[in-house]
Amino acid sequence: MVEAMNAALDVTNVSFSYGRARVLRDVSFNAEPGEIITVIGPNGAGKSTLLNVIARSHKLRRGTVSVMGKDTKAMRQVQVVKSGCVLVPEGRQVFATLSVEANLQLGGYTRRRDFKRLVDEVYGYFPRLLERRDQLAGTLSGGEQQMLAVGRAYMSEPSVMLLDEPSLGLSPQMTAQVMAVLGKLRRDRGLTIVLVEQNAHAALGLADRGYVLSGGEFLLEGSAEELRANPMIQHIYLGGGASSTPVAPTIEAKLNDELSE
Repeated sequence: MVEAMNAALDVTNVSFSYGRARVLRDVSFNAEPGEIITVIGPNGAGKSTLLNVIARSHKLRRGTVSVMGKDTKAMRQVQVVKSGCVLVPEGRQVFATLSVEANLQLGGYTRRRDFKRLVDEVYGYFPRLLERRDQLAGTLSGGEQQMLAVGRAYMSEPSVMLLDEPSLGLSPQMTAQVMAVLGKLRRDRGLTIVLVEQNAHAALGLADRGYVLSGGEFLLEGSAEELRANPMIQHIYLGGGASSTPVAPTIEAKLNDELSE
């Protein structure tokens, strides 16, 4: 495991309950600067709750979370964003009645002085958003809304980006495009990414390391290569390999195309 003193994100013994229902049980992991971590698992495993606790959308009651060495327990959600950790929520949650650029402006509320630079960088990563900068976000396709959600999060210039099911409802091709941009953000900006996904092909095609969360606990952890080779992962999450959708190779090909430009 990565040493905590080097971690961009350090999560230690985090537990969380909804009433009497315990959802997370002493979960611990960390991520180095520029590392991509994925957390996969079934519905109800606690994956989204984990990200919400890290981002302070849910109150941290037990355990510790540190971002770039700073303990976030006493921080409000906006302070966590200012410290460098931002969440791209499940379902994208764009402001449907506002334009693309207005959504980006709201995402950059902690970096107002840098708006022009940051919005230009977002348009560089997502040229389609530039073409639709004046269009209402609610009229975008699902894939375009996911691009906007990632771009809006980038506007806070984070060190750590948490993404909750970014491939949800997207085609394999659009999933590959979004994942390829995440790979470029890691390469270009040294961004640390924590990716929660049910799409294990997409997640393990991008990540350096991964964890399998079930029943609020990590059952397995290892490199992406080790998890892809694990018979249980192949059977439960990768469909045995024979009949599965080839999203991971598509991502790798897309990344190679992007990185060669």
